[in-house]
Amino acid sequence: MRAGRLMLGGLALATGIAAFGGQPVGAYEFTGAFPGGNCAAMAQKIPPSKLWYGHFTGQRQVGIYEFLQTRTVDGCFTTKAQCENWLYQWRSTFQYNFWADYCILSNQKPPRRPYAG
Repeated sequence: MRAGRLMLGGLALATGIAAFGGQPVGAYEFTGAFPGGNCAAMAQKIPPSKLWYGHFTGQRQVGIYEFLQTRTVDGCFTTKAQCENWLYQWRSTFQYNFWADYCILSNQKPPRRPYAG
């Protein structure tokens, strides 16, 4: 009986994943695109309390000499999900030391970095 329950649970999970194109529900798909909206332009049309601000700083290995390239970017979004997906895109390309990435409503204070005194 217990083995039957486990098998059914596994079947339900596999069916749920297959129904969404091989991606688990709620997972982000890497597209390689990094569209971040212009905050100043968007704030003219949308109140800051409804805009999501995203910030990313990270590094990636470049070339055969293992040079680390650093990138810092920001962008604005109309939903938190768009902002989180944008962060996922950057984290997928700049896999090292992403230490200051976050999504917040644009009228909120940015979070403190964990290592900041």
